[in-house]
Amino acid sequence: MLALTECRVQGPYIAAAAINEPILDWVFPEDDDTEHQTSVDRLASYVQELQTGRKPKAKSKPRQTSFSTFGDGTVLNASMLLKTRHDLFRRPEDYFDTLASPIFNFRTPGVPVPLPQPKAPADEFAELALFERDEFHRQQLKLSSLSNKLLNPDKQEEEMVEATKKPRKSYRRWPNAGSGLRIPQMRISSAATSPLSDQVDEFARLIQKSIVTQELKTVEAEGDEMAKEAAYMLAERQIHHRRPDSLRLWSLGQTHDLRHIAHWFEQILEQ
Repeated sequence: MLALTECRVQGPYIAAAAINEPILDWVFPEDDDTEHQTSVDRLASYVQELQTGRKPKAKSKPRQTSFSTFGDGTVLNASMLLKTRHDLFRRPEDYFDTLASPIFNFRTPGVPVPLPQPKAPADEFAELALFERDEFHRQQLKLSSLSNKLLNPDKQEEEMVEATKKPRKSYRRWPNAGSGLRIPQMRISSAATSPLSDQVDEFARLIQKSIVTQELKTVEAEGDEMAKEAAYMLAERQIHHRRPDSLRLWSLGQTHDLRHIAHWFEQILEQ
């Protein structure tokens, strides 16, 4: 994350970064209800379409993700990642922060923040008090909703439609104009058999897109095809993305690539 926030154009700055099997998005595919709909949800949708007289639409199978395809590995697996997330973050909204999930600098999460799990009451009296409190809040919300609907029914309907919309992933521009930041050179590696390979691939694409956008803004040549080609070539040189066949973690002493990376850092610093 420091490579994205401390890459100032002037003064001390981070000029290069090398990352291996990074966790760039703690919102794993299992959290994305739009991509992983349960069989119960699909059946309910199918029955609803039959009852309304509409012909059920043929839906394609959800795309297999690296998280599910390679989630049973021995070196790095889905259970290990989920447990680590549970240990590191007290609340779900904590891992929706850009400091925790740097990919959110370049796009929105695409899913709502999960609601916190309710705490179990200590005894029967506490459970009864909790029920009465919740019931009171529900009644207050009903009265408030009814009052708003009577005063402004059109606005109420718009709010209900907006509330039922599922969030979607949308592009974010980073760095912001006038931030004084410039994305450094990076070497990013994630094995083709890693449960994290999908998010690493996406991060590399998004950060290259950001470099192209920033470069075209700098030279003020957004409609120039030659300038676009030059910007794409710069992005590919600046963000070197590797997908080795086997999964190797530096933290486990598997340092086969570290000599090459050290030499690369030396070349960057000599420029």
